[in-house]
Amino acid sequence: MSTDRQRQELAQFIRSRRERRRPEDVGLPAGRNRRTPGLRREEVATIAGLSITWYTWLEQAREIRVSRQVLRSLAEALGLDAVERAHLFRLAGEVPPRDTRTRNPTELPHQYEMVLSHLDPNPAFIVNHRFDVLAWNNGCELLYGDLAALPEKRRNVLWLTFTSPEVRAMSGNWQEEASQTLALFRAQVGEGVLEPDVAALIGELEAAGEDFRRLWRRKELAPFVPQQRTVHHPQLGTIALDYVKMHLAGDDKTLVCYMAPPGSDLADRMRKLVDAVAQHDG
Repeated sequence: MSTDRQRQELAQFIRSRRERRRPEDVGLPAGRNRRTPGLRREEVATIAGLSITWYTWLEQAREIRVSRQVLRSLAEALGLDAVERAHLFRLAGEVPPRDTRTRNPTELPHQYEMVLSHLDPNPAFIVNHRFDVLAWNNGCELLYGDLAALPEKRRNVLWLTFTSPEVRAMSGNWQEEASQTLALFRAQVGEGVLEPDVAALIGELEAAGEDFRRLWRRKELAPFVPQQRTVHHPQLGTIALDYVKMHLAGDDKTLVCYMAPPGSDLADRMRKLVDAVAQHDG
């Protein structure tokens, strides 16, 4: 924690959740002689495996170090939901852990698919924490081909980037874009890189080629910065698209879009090509 105000906020938040937690929620008798609502400090400390003195200091906003393991224990003891757990971690100056208990990594509300449709003919798609492509619009096929024809596990941005000759050929600077994509993935997935599904993907990519192994060993990290990307498209020619990403609220999924300037000749040509492909497939 970096500021007095932040420590105060953390202390007040923990205290409010302790007072909300009922004794019966943790298997304790309610009793009639409790002078304060919720659990006592010593009860929370015991459930979380902490010393009573240390926990008291925490509620007093003392300048103490709170580890991620302690935060996890507190979250469990206080019965925090996913949103509250993330808030607890942020107040303590830590990156919130990815919640995997209730969220289906492939589940997507139909409203997001409507957004993708409205973005046509601009290539747009939604990925999860592994960069699996969960949903896409017709324009997305301009960059990645017929995703529906691929096995579900191969509809993955990293897999296509490193194993698809067609995707590589369209890149204006494959080496730079592949390196940036991988650095962004590592930064975004965080400690989730140790999760079995992510580790399995990394293993498959390492087995697939030297390019991935070489770039992955660099352990580079990069923030996302909106930018323009050059695409050598077999039908549209060499084009420039603005590349943007937006995280979906309350989820670990991300909307990715490559946009042509509205009303431009490029946008018109993309529309005609997307419509022609759709009619052919139909």
